[in-house]
Amino acid sequence: GDFREATVTRLVLVPVHVTDGDGKTIGDLTRDHFQIFDEGAPREIVSFTTEEAPVSLGIVMDLSASMQAKLPQAISALREATGRFGPGDEAFLLTFSSHPSLRQGFTGDVASLTDNLQFARTEGRTALVDAVYQALEQVRRGRNPRKALLVISDGGDNNSRYRESELLEAALESNTQIYTIAIHEQRFSPEERSGAYLLQKLATSTGGLHFDLQSRHELPKTGEKIARALKNVYMIGYKPPAESTSGKWRRIRIRLTQNPGNSFHVSARSGYYCLE
Repeated sequence: GDFREATVTRLVLVPVHVTDGDGKTIGDLTRDHFQIFDEGAPREIVSFTTEEAPVSLGIVMDLSASMQAKLPQAISALREATGRFGPGDEAFLLTFSSHPSLRQGFTGDVASLTDNLQFARTEGRTALVDAVYQALEQVRRGRNPRKALLVISDGGDNNSRYRESELLEAALESNTQIYTIAIHEQRFSPEERSGAYLLQKLATSTGGLHFDLQSRHELPKTGEKIARALKNVYMIGYKPPAESTSGKWRRIRIRLTQNPGNSFHVSARSGYYCLE
């Protein structure tokens, strides 16, 4: 036979959200609305899709003692968040207090995940970092290329073995979008503030969305926004520059060509590791 050498150029695929001031995702933009920069240099967008790709979602739910009164609203937020799931979608449930615990592995029956929480006990401390770390390992087993986590917590970490820096690195390498909800109702202790800040960093660096709630009653509405975001994503692909070296971290920036009144916000991961 004739074995010609095929030159395969890997595409860098970037899931992108555009949201308005209210955190609602905008779904009707076209390729011409976007510009993409790799290490500051503009790149040509070679693929652009907006189809509702099936998602493998990991749900990470805080069940520490302070969550007790907020749990009913948190459960209805999860119902809303998975409300648009179709036959190709799947999710797992991982809860945490003093330690993370995988309550249910991947399933297409998302109603069973929220049923699982109905009788959950809230107790103990907050191993937030360890829980998200374990969820990142678990989400790899998902069957869909598109992977995401949804993390709901009202506290700062006070019981993890992994460090924040290790978690952020794992999150960036995982190519998983992390959606985060931080709830802080009364006083905002330094510990809670650092928890909310960590959740925000996880979301912004991976191209997910972060929601900061002052009241548990905002939870269901926020779940609905996340449901839209999970299905309303622009997949932008471009070829990385030829000279990019293996193992190096490269920064990505995405800009809108038209942004009326600067009211739209773009969320995309902050970069990628070269694998060549």
